[in-house]
Amino acid sequence: MPIPSQTVPIQPSPFTAAALREDDFNAALIRLPTDRPLALPALHDGASREVRWPDDGGRILRLRTMPWEGASALYFDFRLNDDLHVQLAPGNELLLTFFLSGHVTGEIGSAQGRPLDFRIDRALLRTPNRDGGYLIHIPGACRNNFVQFRLRRDLLPRWLHALGVRLPARQMSELVERDDGRVLCNAALTPRVRDCLARIGDEPSDRPAFVPLFHARATELLTCVLLDLAQLLRPARSEDTHGGAAAQTVRRLRALLGEAPAQAWTVDALAQRLDLRATRLQAHVKEAEGTTVYGLLVAERLALAARLLRDTQLSVQAIAAEAGWECHGRFTAAFRKQHGVAPRDYRLQQAPPANSGA
Repeated sequence: MPIPSQTVPIQPSPFTAAALREDDFNAALIRLPTDRPLALPALHDGASREVRWPDDGGRILRLRTMPWEGASALYFDFRLNDDLHVQLAPGNELLLTFFLSGHVTGEIGSAQGRPLDFRIDRALLRTPNRDGGYLIHIPGACRNNFVQFRLRRDLLPRWLHALGVRLPARQMSELVERDDGRVLCNAALTPRVRDCLARIGDEPSDRPAFVPLFHARATELLTCVLLDLAQLLRPARSEDTHGGAAAQTVRRLRALLGEAPAQAWTVDALAQRLDLRATRLQAHVKEAEGTTVYGLLVAERLALAARLLRDTQLSVQAIAAEAGWECHGRFTAAFRKQHGVAPRDYRLQQAPPANSGA
């Protein structure tokens, strides 16, 4: 949905002079003149605001809802003429962000801190940061549209248990206890999470019906994210100073493979993309995973194929191509060797049981 550019009267101006605190930014949005707010107090506690300018219809839309206890979902859709810098306080919640459009950048802590890697079609999950919070840069004259969850960490184990999701103790400890601002997940979306985001992005947000629809979609999206959390965490892209060089290399390698699993990768091409010698890459994979680069590539492709068989209705042939096999027979043989059954039988085994009640 096109949103015409409009200068927004937030002081001080220009924004490049200093960073606004997040609370000041939110307050400025609410102080702007409004001719038709989209607020449903009973459902959203009044935490929605649409700001319009009569000259050209430019706007800022901000919605807030609480899909689960201890979880809040925010929806932003806006365009500014000037670049904007917003300082987020440290906080004590996990922040999970999905970008539908825009090109926001950021740093952990300060302008000299580690960069935040915002990407469309990625799930950015970051821990609280006790060293200065986050500095977010929002470019002007382009549409910025994103969904963000703020999650109470002490409730995360309870949510996952209720959904039947099991995480290794180390991963759960990182989610619940870390306060170093680390990016835990910036991985490719799973199919059902991607579908949820597409349903949000396809809804016309300039209609009053979008408010209750977002409430429902936010609940659906958070549920799917928690169900797929183990998959989203596995190829985390952030730097881990405690994991060693080999573990960091394998995480970067998995992220690269996740971006283009069907590409005809060679060890030399992968090493070049990771700025390593091929022999060093092989050594790191052997140290961290006990296998070769090719073995890891096949394992990642088979894991992707298994997820697509479980979560989509794509044909087996289409899944083979998506996961990087040109030959259907070789894909079936590799899948059978890994899982003990052919792809079609695996899909039948993983299908939810039919409702036997009349």
